Amino acid sequence: MLAHLVFWRLEWKRAYLKFPQVFAGAIALLFLAIAVALFASRALYGGAAVGRVAVGVVLPEDDLLAKRMASMVSSLDSVKSICDFQYVDRQEGLEKLKGGELYAVMDMPEGLIEGIMDGSNPPVRVLLPAGAGAESQIFRELTEAGAQILSAAQAGIYGGGQLYRSLSREGEIPQMEEELNAIFLSYSLPREDYFRHQQVGATGDVEVSVFYGISAYVLFLLMLAVPASGYLLPFPLNMRQKLNLAGIGGASRTVGKLSGLASLFFTLTLLTAGLMGALIWAVEGERPAWEAWGRPEGFLGLLLVCLAAASFVVFLYRAAGTLMGGVMALFLTVTVQHFLAGGFLPEVFLPLSLRVLAPAMPSKVLMDGVKMALAGAWDMAVAGKLGLLTLAGFLLTSLWERWER
Repeated sequence: MLAHLVFWRLEWKRAYLKFPQVFAGAIALLFLAIAVALFASRALYGGAAVGRVAVGVVLPEDDLLAKRMASMVSSLDSVKSICDFQYVDRQEGLEKLKGGELYAVMDMPEGLIEGIMDGSNPPVRVLLPAGAGAESQIFRELTEAGAQILSAAQAGIYGGGQLYRSLSREGEIPQMEEELNAIFLSYSLPREDYFRHQQVGATGDVEVSVFYGISAYVLFLLMLAVPASGYLLPFPLNMRQKLNLAGIGGASRTVGKLSGLASLFFTLTLLTAGLMGALIWAVEGERPAWEAWGRPEGFLGLLLVCLAAASFVVFLYRAAGTLMGGVMALFLTVTVQHFLAGGFLPEVFLPLSLRVLAPAMPSKVLMDGVKMALAGAWDMAVAGKLGLLTLAGFLLTSLWERWER
């Protein structure tokens, strides 16, 4: 056991001999990470995703109630913020739809209001162009949301009517309907209230700048191995034979290299985070977002992230076997899997066939681990994934060492 401890101590010493080169690389990568975090929000949400949606409305002749309803719908804040309504006849609407002047056409049937009142509910046809773009799809979502709100209100009123009839209180049904209509309208008309209380973003439960800061940190952590490439190269054959004779096998060698690199990652992370935190405090007078790392949960979460990242990197270099091979394997593998993990573009924007791969990508596991560390709240599922990634890298590297023996 003493021989193993001495070997691990020498491996840590050998790792920290690379500290100057790795620190210089960390500074260069740090500027890249800051640039990504600062400009990602503008790149993702800086411009309008869609223009205003021009919608044609076809009204039945001499149906004032239908026109009044169309006017009420167009005045909803969630509609008028992006939609412009035009009243057209059916033929004109179809021509403008084909010509690209309109993104959708609403064909209002006769007796619409009466049908809503008596429960027959004649459908409003919404015509969309072939290969509908984002504007048409957004209007479709708005109309479907409105239909769901209306159907929920009607179900409530019908249910109330059925209850009153079962209690032999038919005479009170009109008053009940009036009160329920007032309640449902108070919820359905000012629909912008929904968006005040719940903001939905492409980056999930964190802000865009924080999401890209986490993504850049994971990329930064994995790429830090490039300046330490000499340390990560496998021992020469004669050195491995001598170590085997001393009882230091592939598993012990893997532990030494993995722990040495993880320690280097952790030290550099704390150092660069401290420097950036001091800079943010001096410039903006605000505490940095990663202050939770000082809590035991955040500290341990960050340590697990560094161990998992080191395990992944050590295996890549061991499998490559050469300096150039290791650098190329690291760059290509990290870039591809980071994209599939939603690190460059949030996974919600990826095709569904690629989105299902995201949870299995090392970068996704590491990003979830950094989120856990930032929150300072322990998550057993995330910690388990980090542990599995660390174990997988350790076992694969140890097996490779044994196979080449």
